[in-house]
Amino acid sequence: LMGLNEGVNVFVDADGKLTESVYVPAYARRYPFLLARLTPDAKELSLCFDPSTDLIGDFDDGAALFADSQPTDTCKNMLSFCEQFEEAGMRTGAFVAELNKHNLLMDGEVAIQREGNDQPFVYRGFKMVNQEKLREVRGDVLRSWNQSGLLPLIFAHLFSLELMRDIFARQSQQGKGPALVLNS
Repeated sequence: LMGLNEGVNVFVDADGKLTESVYVPAYARRYPFLLARLTPDAKELSLCFDPSTDLIGDFDDGAALFADSQPTDTCKNMLSFCEQFEEAGMRTGAFVAELNKHNLLMDGEVAIQREGNDQPFVYRGFKMVNQEKLREVRGDVLRSWNQSGLLPLIFAHLFSLELMRDIFARQSQQGKGPALVLNS
C-alpha cells in the first residue's frame, strides 16, 4: 500500500524517486519483466518484457541481458527473481483459498478520524480477516496453520492494517490528504 487515494504514492516524489529507503514490492521491482505463457496450453513460462518501456534498450551504461547470443547472469537473475515472484503468488493464492475455505475474509473498512474534523475518512474496497470468526476457528486448524506458517501471516495481516493510519498521516503531511466532503 503506497497511498490511500487514487494516484497518491507517499513514498515516491513527483520525479519518480523514492522519498526514503522503503520496501518496494516485488511486483514493482520485477518491472519491466514478467513471466507469461506464450500459448494458452503451454506448461512453461517465458521471460517477457514490456515493449513500451524505455528501461531496456541499446545503452552504453547498464547491464547486458545477452552476450554471444546467450543470457548473461543479469538475465538469469531476473528470470530467477520472476520465478520466485510467481511461486510467491501461488503461495498467496493458497493462503487466500485457505482463508476463504474457513470463511474468514470480510469486506474491509477503516475509518480514520483527523483532528479538527467531525466526520472520519472511511476507506473500503478491500478484504480483511474477520477477527471474530478467527477466534472461533477450531484448535486443530489453528495448529495446522501454525505448523505451516499461515498463522503468523494472518497476524501480520492484522497488524499491517494499522499502517493505513500511518500512510494517511503521511499523505496529510505531504498535502496529499483527501478533501473533506460535507453533506449538505
